[in-house]
Amino acid sequence: MENPIRQIYAFEDYSVDVAERQLLRGGDTVSLPPKVFDTLLVLVENRGRILEKDLLMQKIWPDSFVEESCLAQYIFQLRKALGDDAAEHRYIETIPKRGYRFIAQVKEQTDAALALPYVNGKGVTIPANIVSDAPSRIVLEPPMPLQNGLVNHTTIDPIAASYPVAKAFASDSGLQLNPIIKNSRLLNAGWMTTLTITVLVSLVVGMILFGQVFKPAPSTPKPAQITKLTSSGRAITPAISPDGKYVAYVVDDLGKQGLWIRQTETLSNVQVQAPSDVSYQGLTFSPDGNYLFYVVYKMPKHIGVLYRVPILGGTSQKILEDVDTAVSFSPDGNRFAFVRQYPATLETAVMIANADGTNETKLSSRKMPQTYSIDGLSWAPDGELIAIGASTIGASGTAMNLIGIRVHDGSETNLSNLSWGNVKQVVWNREGCGLLAIGWQQASPVMANQIWYIPYPTGEPRRVTNDLINYNGLSFARDTGKLVTTQSTKVSRLWLVNDKQEAEQATQTASVGIDYFSEKLGLNWLPDGRLIYGSRASGNADIWIMNPDGSSQQQLTTDSTVEGQPTVSPDGRYVAFLSNRAGGYHIWRMDIDGSHIKQLTDGPWENSPSFTPDGKWVVFNGTVGEKPVILKVPAEGGTPIQLTKEISLRPSVSPDGKMVAHLHMDEQTQRMRLAVVPLEGDSPVKMFETSIPEPYIVNWSPDGKMLTYVDTRDGVSNIWGHPLDGSQAKPLTNFKSDHIFRFAWSNSSKTMACERGFYLNDVVLISNIS
Repeated sequence: MENPIRQIYAFEDYSVDVAERQLLRGGDTVSLPPKVFDTLLVLVENRGRILEKDLLMQKIWPDSFVEESCLAQYIFQLRKALGDDAAEHRYIETIPKRGYRFIAQVKEQTDAALALPYVNGKGVTIPANIVSDAPSRIVLEPPMPLQNGLVNHTTIDPIAASYPVAKAFASDSGLQLNPIIKNSRLLNAGWMTTLTITVLVSLVVGMILFGQVFKPAPSTPKPAQITKLTSSGRAITPAISPDGKYVAYVVDDLGKQGLWIRQTETLSNVQVQAPSDVSYQGLTFSPDGNYLFYVVYKMPKHIGVLYRVPILGGTSQKILEDVDTAVSFSPDGNRFAFVRQYPATLETAVMIANADGTNETKLSSRKMPQTYSIDGLSWAPDGELIAIGASTIGASGTAMNLIGIRVHDGSETNLSNLSWGNVKQVVWNREGCGLLAIGWQQASPVMANQIWYIPYPTGEPRRVTNDLINYNGLSFARDTGKLVTTQSTKVSRLWLVNDKQEAEQATQTASVGIDYFSEKLGLNWLPDGRLIYGSRASGNADIWIMNPDGSSQQQLTTDSTVEGQPTVSPDGRYVAFLSNRAGGYHIWRMDIDGSHIKQLTDGPWENSPSFTPDGKWVVFNGTVGEKPVILKVPAEGGTPIQLTKEISLRPSVSPDGKMVAHLHMDEQTQRMRLAVVPLEGDSPVKMFETSIPEPYIVNWSPDGKMLTYVDTRDGVSNIWGHPLDGSQAKPLTNFKSDHIFRFAWSNSSKTMACERGFYLNDVVLISNIS
């Protein structure tokens, strides 16, 4: 009967139990993630030697390509676990530009109680005092000849193995980390001496011939493999189980959403929740893969509720109310984190609760002009940080970054040095030395969310994807390194419809460019009947002019910064627009030919300019204190004047120039309503209960008698009008399909231009991402 030796390495107060894969200090277990333990083991077994970074990475990740930052993160975690002094390392030495060396004195021993109790049918006791103090050594397997002449890679027996000279032998792999006992026959000292000399000579000759020591072949990244899991064009909000075997996703069917789960290796799909009038905010598998947690808004109630359902079928169980993001579990699965919004106080908070929804606590919060993203957060594998996107509205505009929140005290630290235009979903990789995030960079020529990799704790973010597709939703299977996301492609065209025409008589004209956030770029009319709009057709967000039929397209701005949301003075002389050419987003003015550009405002979070009919004022959104409000500034430049005091969005000046329509939030009821305020400023004189416009665009009808907006029902958008006299709102168009992304009325011809289309959304599985 043969049992393997229990190998133990001891240094100072610590011991490394190889068989149990434990680091102990005075008998107490020091918790280490699996790959961090692997790093320690390689360093300890090769103590005294300089281990090149490439070699270490090859040994720790033999089948994967990972960033060098992962290794740096593991070394950091090891030093922290060992209490290594930051100024003078006692255990792990950094060799600049090369690698690392374990420098502590190590004693190697085998546990007598577990090492070969039987040899040739007789009990054998290995003395506990057989210990090696060798400062540097490589544990390798020599080939042992069998009686039939074949070669068997057999480890040296327990007695001989305790001596340093018996373990130096070159194997094909370069290092043999965990020797086991297979041969009970003792080796005599003479044989061992001859073997040792032979092996050492062979090693030296090999080193001279190859000109380097332990230099592995360069690691070659494996190409990412993308597998399409759905093909309906209606799949969103994906999540993948920890083992990578199951994917959950939402199907949006004409405005009604249902929940599905499918296997990644088969075509098997199971409907978990039937389509209904709800909106799913996020999906998360439990760490053990047995449950799916999902956040859902039941309309018209605007509070997210967290449920749990078994993935193999069963009844959903309500876990917690007032949850505004998908949850992210702690490494031990006992707790989860999420974001909760407090509209009345303009606050967003990162919350932590037990896995059953009890004992919720506020970890950290931000209040306007600072906020956390509600698109997703991620708990780090070491349990110490929660990663999330965060923004700050300052004098130079809105700055967004990827941050980490420390679980023990709620303090924040930056995880990226990149200036982000948007940060959505974020997930840690399985090693904890980097993050994957969906977002787009301020300087990106394509206004589409891409997948990024951000090394941790330091490193330059880089793109994982680099295309014209928009990505939404991100979920990572830590056991397999696979991730799922949604590829979203926009298809849209410009349409013209007269206010007396039926929608079926609308005229389809030219495309205005595939802009994923066109509702933010703006669309308007010139007095001469042409259209002015924002587009990224040039590869950058700029302002363009064209005829309604799409002919005679002319680009007005040509610099590398972002321009959009144009509005034209009634005499056609000036264009007011939004631009970040001075750093933050402010309101600017230029001549109709693009010349004589002048900055009009310099406050935080400014957007949505609108000329008054006399051309003397530009009304816009800005921030005063911590609230977005409406202001006006002289068209020739000057000091802005505040018009509203409560939260107000997307102003639009009436055709007679007396009123300003906008979206108004009642801070007591936390409901958004259509409102009208005098141009001189004051409290709203009219307010109307209505569904929240999506997108947030409010335009006056050409006759000034109605407020018009987009209302999407059963997956189809139409323009609705709400009369100022308080009578019932009514649809002004009768489209049977598609979404409306932006629209504008022409005051002269009573014609509406609108961009209509749809998104094709499908879930894809991406493999070979480490």
